[in-house]
Amino acid sequence: MDASGGNAGSGSAGRGGPLVVSGGGSTMVATDELLAEAAELRLLQRDAVDWHDRLTRIRMLDDTPAPAWQPGDVDLAVFRAEQAAVGVEDRSGRLADSLREAAENYGNAERTLGLLLRCTSALTAYTVGRFAPLVALLALPAASSALLISTVLGWLVPGWRLGARESDGHDPGPGPGGESAGDAEDWLSEHREILSDPLFVQAVRVLASSVDDAAAGAAGVPFPVSFSAGDEGLGLLGVPTSALGLLALGHPIGMLRETRVMVRRTAVDRAPPPRGLADLARRIPRAAPGAPQVRIERYGTARPVWVVYAGGTIDWSAAASGEPWDLTSNVASVADRQSGSYRTAVQAMTKAGIRPGDRVVQVGHSQGGLVAAQVAASAGFTTVAVATFGAPAGQVAVPPELPMIATEHSDDLVPALGGTPRDVTGEDNRHLVVRREAFTTGELPEGEYLPAHNMDAYEETARLEDASAEPRIASFRANLVALVGNDPGEVTLWRGVRTDETDATGQALSAAG
Repeated sequence: MDASGGNAGSGSAGRGGPLVVSGGGSTMVATDELLAEAAELRLLQRDAVDWHDRLTRIRMLDDTPAPAWQPGDVDLAVFRAEQAAVGVEDRSGRLADSLREAAENYGNAERTLGLLLRCTSALTAYTVGRFAPLVALLALPAASSALLISTVLGWLVPGWRLGARESDGHDPGPGPGGESAGDAEDWLSEHREILSDPLFVQAVRVLASSVDDAAAGAAGVPFPVSFSAGDEGLGLLGVPTSALGLLALGHPIGMLRETRVMVRRTAVDRAPPPRGLADLARRIPRAAPGAPQVRIERYGTARPVWVVYAGGTIDWSAAASGEPWDLTSNVASVADRQSGSYRTAVQAMTKAGIRPGDRVVQVGHSQGGLVAAQVAASAGFTTVAVATFGAPAGQVAVPPELPMIATEHSDDLVPALGGTPRDVTGEDNRHLVVRREAFTTGELPEGEYLPAHNMDAYEETARLEDASAEPRIASFRANLVALVGNDPGEVTLWRGVRTDETDATGQALSAAG
């Protein structure tokens, strides 16, 4: 997805919040600076233990008893240094423990609050779905009366419309309450900050995960059953099933139908290897009509390492046209179907020469990040690392042992459309989520509805990640550099187009198409 419409950017330097890191096999949630300080204190504690041991061994070389030590004796100086090392060991350990405890408490509180919110939302959505037909039936007489009154007043009072009278000079102004589509758009334009409010974004994330609960309520499924099958239970229901239902509704009217795709190479070039997350973000193809959607870099010859970049949504039409990076692919990808964009990426990788067993780093922004996560979750390629930016991919089952950094802005609406992320736990979990509020001053760029989703904003956050001393982020960067090496690599750009051919059911076709 790419609601920003490409790279129309503003940047966010100096206007955003700190990096907040979670995941990676830890229950801690804290800023990268706090976690880096805790790691530094733990290293200091280990160094102090090492010096303590060394000084003890040095002191034991001399068998002079302590009562015989004189002020200028080496034994006394070594003993004092030994005690100083003990003090450093104790203080640094206690400080590291305190920081870790604070981060763990924050993480536990965040998870408890999130669980409570999701459970409450699930019950509320289920109740709304269960009683929606009755509410609609009760509201029908009132709606009919309002329509009748509005029609009569339309005959009697010139300029009358439901919700306002303009003939007397009263301007109803934009906003809810009977405005036209144009008024609604004007109102939304004047209140763009709502879409970038972190609380609104979180509400959308929870609501996206509750659509299946409302559907279960409308279908009469008992709540314990629907809840047990949902996100907090077996995971059989959730955002993917809601998206699948949307596909089913769209197919009969010719909407959201998948087609075959054809992929061709558009350019060949050379490039230095990426040195960090900012380089990865900078090289993601920008969403533009007719532009390449996939960039593939090859490093090394004998045992090559590949870096695959996928961009965001280009076409927002609900009817599939020639662009596979479209709304149809968005919905199909969230529904965990092989979307046109997914098959474009897979075909491009195959045609570029990526073979089974070749190591691949998957990178993507928005819909491209969703595609990157899905390719990493599949068994078709040997993915060794994943980096996503603003992707609604929280429910994709990427193997937990795979190094992955999901960068999200808390004021970016698009990642929230993927619902609440999967709860990946265990010490072998290497999935990091790095969050940051891109615009904390309240001043948003003019003419942009979702500025926090722009790649300019994510590039700024990626630069902060590259500058971070947080050990797990630093480890991801070091792993990336070790994988791609130091020599320039070959770059190919790829563009996929949809054909007019679909299958009988409108489902996604195989990548061989």
